[in-house]
Amino acid sequence: MSWRHSTFEDLHRIVLPNDPTDADLRSMLPDTEESRNMLYANAMTWFEEDEILAIVGVAPMWKGVGTVWTLLTAESKQRGVVLTRGVTRFIDMLYDTRGYWRLQATVEHDNDTAQVWIHRLGFHYEGTMTAYGPDSKTHDLYARVVN
Repeated sequence: MSWRHSTFEDLHRIVLPNDPTDADLRSMLPDTEESRNMLYANAMTWFEEDEILAIVGVAPMWKGVGTVWTLLTAESKQRGVVLTRGVTRFIDMLYDTRGYWRLQATVEHDNDTAQVWIHRLGFHYEGTMTAYGPDSKTHDLYARVVN
């Protein structure tokens, strides 16, 4: 298993959840040089041989602050310990080499598994956001801050 910079083509391996058309994530990001460069600079793809297991990235908000996001396949969830170590290393790299002092992430309010995982990644609960998600679901906001 290894990590590499993400490419636009990696997105075709991640199917949008609850989408009746089985659309992949390429449908959410324009295929432009700018979006390709942004993905390459701010995301890493975890793969085993030729199979993509997860993509993790950061959306910079302003200097020192970013939102961490993950796109997980069902297969990645079967490798929780290794996935957690890899994502933790990615987050640590953001602090060490990119100058972030605050990273935040959201999880669906009723997703107990995601809430346990976000805590394992070192994030702390900050609040609940009603009708936040793209499907208007309630999400919880978590942050990991370096003092």
